[in-house]
Amino acid sequence: MRSIRFTITVSTVLIILTSTMAVLGASYLIGHNETDQNSVRMMNLINEDREKTLEKYFGSIEQSAEIMANVAIEDLDSVFLTESGAVRTGTSEQTPEQKTALDEYLHAYCGRLQDLFSGVADNTQGIISYFYCINPEFSSSEQGFYYRKIGKTGLIEQTPLDVVNLEPEEYLGATWYEAAVSMGRPGWVGPYVFEDQWVYSYFVPIYKAGTFIGLIGMDISCDTLVDQLKDVRIYKTGYVCLLAANGRVVYHPDFPIGTGKDEMQFGVDEQLLQGKNSGNALIRYTADNVNRQVSYSTLSNGLTLFCVVPTDEINAPWIRLVRDIAMIAILIIGVFAVLVSFLMGAIMHPLKQLTDASQRLADADYTVDLNYEGRDEIGALTGAFKRMRDQIRQYIENLNHQILYDRMTDLPNMRHFFTLALQEKEKMQAEGLNPVMVYIDIIGIRHYNRQYGFKTGDKMIMNLAKILARHFGAQRICRFGGDHFTAVADEDRVDEILKAVLRDCETAIDGKRMSIRVGIYPNRLEEVDVSIACDRAKFACDLNRGEMSSSIAYYDETMRKQGEMNVHIIQNLDRALKEGWIKVYYQPIVRAADGKVCDEEALARWIDPEFGFLSPGYFIPALEEAKLIYKLDLYVVEQVLKKMKEQERLGMYLVPQSINLSRMDFESCDIVEEICRRVDEAGVDHSMITIEITESIIGSDFEFMKEQIARFRKLGFPVWMDDFGSGYSSLDGLNQIPFDLIKFNMSFMERFDEGDEGKIILTELVNMAMSLKIETVCEGVEKAEQVEFLREIGCTRIQGFYYGKPVSFEEIVASKGKEGALEYENPAEAGYYASIGRINLYDFSALSSETDSSLAHYFNTLPMCIIEVNGTRLWYSRCNQSYRDFLKRTMNVDYSTEEIDLMDPDAESGTLFLRGVMQCVRDGKRAIIDENVGLDTIVHTMIRRIAVNPVTNITAIAVAVLAVSTETADGADSGQRAENSEDTPRYMAHGLSTTAELKDTIISLLDNMPCLTFTKLAKTGVYIACNQAFAEYAHKTGPAGVIGLTDSQIFDEKTASHFIEDDKKALSMNEPYVFIEDVLDAAGNRRCFQTTKLKYYNFNSQLCILGMCQDVTDIVRVRRENSDGKM
Repeated sequence: MRSIRFTITVSTVLIILTSTMAVLGASYLIGHNETDQNSVRMMNLINEDREKTLEKYFGSIEQSAEIMANVAIEDLDSVFLTESGAVRTGTSEQTPEQKTALDEYLHAYCGRLQDLFSGVADNTQGIISYFYCINPEFSSSEQGFYYRKIGKTGLIEQTPLDVVNLEPEEYLGATWYEAAVSMGRPGWVGPYVFEDQWVYSYFVPIYKAGTFIGLIGMDISCDTLVDQLKDVRIYKTGYVCLLAANGRVVYHPDFPIGTGKDEMQFGVDEQLLQGKNSGNALIRYTADNVNRQVSYSTLSNGLTLFCVVPTDEINAPWIRLVRDIAMIAILIIGVFAVLVSFLMGAIMHPLKQLTDASQRLADADYTVDLNYEGRDEIGALTGAFKRMRDQIRQYIENLNHQILYDRMTDLPNMRHFFTLALQEKEKMQAEGLNPVMVYIDIIGIRHYNRQYGFKTGDKMIMNLAKILARHFGAQRICRFGGDHFTAVADEDRVDEILKAVLRDCETAIDGKRMSIRVGIYPNRLEEVDVSIACDRAKFACDLNRGEMSSSIAYYDETMRKQGEMNVHIIQNLDRALKEGWIKVYYQPIVRAADGKVCDEEALARWIDPEFGFLSPGYFIPALEEAKLIYKLDLYVVEQVLKKMKEQERLGMYLVPQSINLSRMDFESCDIVEEICRRVDEAGVDHSMITIEITESIIGSDFEFMKEQIARFRKLGFPVWMDDFGSGYSSLDGLNQIPFDLIKFNMSFMERFDEGDEGKIILTELVNMAMSLKIETVCEGVEKAEQVEFLREIGCTRIQGFYYGKPVSFEEIVASKGKEGALEYENPAEAGYYASIGRINLYDFSALSSETDSSLAHYFNTLPMCIIEVNGTRLWYSRCNQSYRDFLKRTMNVDYSTEEIDLMDPDAESGTLFLRGVMQCVRDGKRAIIDENVGLDTIVHTMIRRIAVNPVTNITAIAVAVLAVSTETADGADSGQRAENSEDTPRYMAHGLSTTAELKDTIISLLDNMPCLTFTKLAKTGVYIACNQAFAEYAHKTGPAGVIGLTDSQIFDEKTASHFIEDDKKALSMNEPYVFIEDVLDAAGNRRCFQTTKLKYYNFNSQLCILGMCQDVTDIVRVRRENSDGKM
């Protein structure tokens, strides 16, 4: 194993080495770049210095020459030159006399000029000769003058230059004359050899009156330039050189003057040299295998000045620096490596001890100790190790406890209990006692969890654990999980112990009762393993699962056989499905409105070849317990789909099929995906498969089930809540999960004849479901009176033996067309009958339209019925008990569903009510009918069309009797008030009847029914009708005491005046006038009333006021209390 010491030492050295290399690399790059820049700057400075010196020198030469040129030009006499013919003004030739005069003039002119020129030349540094060459075309005899320095003497006159006979190859400088003639400007020429000496010449052409006179110039020796450059040294061997514009050497320390660039191996790009030096350019080339760096500058006279340095000399300083740094770094690394190795030795010893201790700790030696006491990091690590050792030791002890004991109750867990129970069992048997296994389950804890939270449920579990531990003994009881407990006890004492437990359970929930189920397995029945004894005790406990009060059950021979049956069911499920032992039966669900089958519930039936018919109460719990129920339910789905395809082939109407699902379906597989895939493969619409889920499995994991139900509904599968009303039913699920239908548990029908409480509860539940737009079905219906009641309260579907028991598909097909057989609903008519069924004949708000919310919160038992109309024939479809009583009391007729043909001469087809019904069939508008049914009785009825059968064109009409009042003495007749779009209510001719067309807002009148109702003439204020409630309010015994009187004749002056002012407001409005006010009743008590008044025209075209008044004192009080409670 590689030691930490070696690893740390090597790692440290590598880190330092890497850091040093990085520093050296960065230093190399930075130093190299900086050296390059410094060298460029230094060479440029040298270049600039030499450039300035040379430019100054050349400038002095040029200045001297130009001074003499200006003197020469100014000294010439233009007039004389013209008169002597030197300046041609025409085509005439110059005469001899003029030439002679010109020669004499020029001779004197040159003499004067030479005297001046000699002084200037003597004061100009480096001049070796000066000259003035007269243009031979200007004068053939006068050639000018030429002075030259020979040796160390001064400037000595020489024979003037004969530019006519001058040979260029002998005298390279002759080109200056040609340049002067052709260019007419000053310039430099050279270098060239003249009389064994390299010279550089500057000339200035002389012009007068536009005529080229001659050329003044000076010669300098190239040695003069060399003297200014030869002593310049850059670094060690760097030098300065000067090249002419033609690239030849003017000065170079290694090459003679006149040498070309090719001979020098000067590798710098000529195009680069043609431009001006930028000042920071790095220019390099190679000559003689030596890398060189160059800086240059171009002089004004075309010469180029170069600084040349070998790059090795430039780089030498920083290379030495890097080398020195590297040597120092190597030395430091070596020293540091030795130091680290020494320190590691001091560290490794305690670390090795710590390693050995850790290994012993890993081997479960929790007594290991360390003796290092240093006050450093290793000492801190040692202390941390000791604390970790102690914590691990404590953790192991706690873990061992948790392995054996339940965390919540601190009782032995199932695994540990099996060991303890076996010991207790053997101990009891040794003492001659009979041990029993006891299984305890809390009843309704799921309800407590949902109702009061899991904290309350946990408290219940802990309270029961304390009770059981107190009476059974802490080592004889265990928590199996959840709210399940198991105990071992002596059979002779178990009843006494359980009585004490049940007694303590009476106050176990904050003084309230806790109900438990108990199952007991006596070991004397059969000597079995502890785990099997627990299972059998649980089996006995689960037999009373439906009970809500505490119970005790002993395991017996019957239960043993049932347990064996459960084993048989589980072991033979796959075979039963494959060989067809399990068949699907279908129980019809009938629509209340038409009595036809609108749905079928698919139910599994197990017909075993060995045991015969097995009850679903046997095999469904067994499969749920084994989590195999999903196989059965998916099998049912597949059989239902096959049945539907066969129905379709036989031409039978298809109705939705409902499938019951278990909680275990959702835990065992993705049941939503499995069902959806099978339905899609069968090509059946999702809306034809209904999912039934019991209320109990929703509560087991509410959020999870909410999500699964949402998945089903999103895919188009209707979802019903099954078994609502059993056990601990909760309305919270309906509030959070949008079910399509609620199925009420058969317990409502089982208690149907026990009293009105169940009926009232069921009525309220149906009304609640309708308010939530959820349809309803009640199961377990076996009697005709139950059917009629459910139809009255608006239960839309009915299921039970009254219509039929579950049968196989073969029996359904066989009964098709037979007398008494149930008919299947035409899917095209389903919507029509659904609309009829949804009308709650105990809920007046059902007569409001879908877009009208004015009756949304109104509920009362007004006489209500549903009438179906087919052409001229009509009949009662449904009615409530109030309507039956109304028919008997007011009309003196019994309710009957027989048809009435309006074309029958014996039928009272002329009644205003029937005509109103027919009108409502035609136009679909809500109408209020006021009709005389006796000598002095007027029935106020509201009707509304609720649906039209798209197949048969039969129309369903809802009817509600609003009030019954007495006719006026002045013969005011009844009329029909129907809604239309007119702004002002008025009577209009319609057939043989007279109708008062009302605004849609008439619905606001109905908010206050039943109530005080009255009608008065607007002009006189005389009451022409009222109900008994209004008569009593007016302190009269009946309506007859009110009719014919006015407010002033009935009430005191203040009240009458107030009512008259309200009438005026109502008459001024084209809509109902609604207001709330405090009024004293007959006993002098202050009450709050809501009043609605509406104007309309009666049969005699008299303007009337219809009024309705309701006592809302209690409603206002409750609303105020609720409002105060929210603040």
